[in-house]
Amino acid sequence: MNLNLTTEDYLRSLYKLESRDLKATNAALAKELNVTSAAVTDMLRKLDELGLVSYQKYKGVALTKSGLAIATRITRRHRLWEVFLIQHLHFAWDEVHDLADQLEHIRSDELTERLDEFLGHPQHDPHGDPIPTRDGVVPVRILTPIGQLQPGEEGTVQRVSDEFPELLRYAVMVGLSLGSHIKAIERIQFDGSVRLVADGRESVISAKLAESVFVELVPGSSVRQAKKKSGGKK
Repeated sequence: MNLNLTTEDYLRSLYKLESRDLKATNAALAKELNVTSAAVTDMLRKLDELGLVSYQKYKGVALTKSGLAIATRITRRHRLWEVFLIQHLHFAWDEVHDLADQLEHIRSDELTERLDEFLGHPQHDPHGDPIPTRDGVVPVRILTPIGQLQPGEEGTVQRVSDEFPELLRYAVMVGLSLGSHIKAIERIQFDGSVRLVADGRESVISAKLAESVFVELVPGSSVRQAKKKSGGKK
């Protein structure tokens, strides 16, 4: 199926929302793609006619099997290019998203597989998002947003949302990057910000950043697991 660039952008945005368990509404797509809700409605109708999505007005939209297959391939190309741009052209992690948006539309399967081999078959992109395999298999990890950690819980940063370049720069400014070891100290009720220690450095991060940085809990550090084992409140 020969799809134009705009159609591919819609499919990848739908994939992104669905893979993060976010409801794919007209409003969410309009925000993701920086277009009007009317434009989203028109495109979803076209995608529904092509059999790439299942769409009912006011009831939401979902990728069909064929739409998911195409969206997965586009996402694979996008995330591989992000790895290449950072590792070999030395772009910063807040610079690569828009460039990868352009490169993802190169549809050569041979180029994609050579790129994957050249990069050593990475499983995750520079922001920690999983890279689908050639067969469409997506690596799965159990990650927790910093904003949901209990005081005393520790983890290693495994993913940072690339929604906004400014957010990525803010993460670096407060010492958060992939692989950073963090320990939650306190969630401040007034504004939802979180006080933590990241690689030995104490700081307070905003609620927005706390919900955009995801960690893999250190085994044995979970306060919730400890309470459950000790017969804490149910």
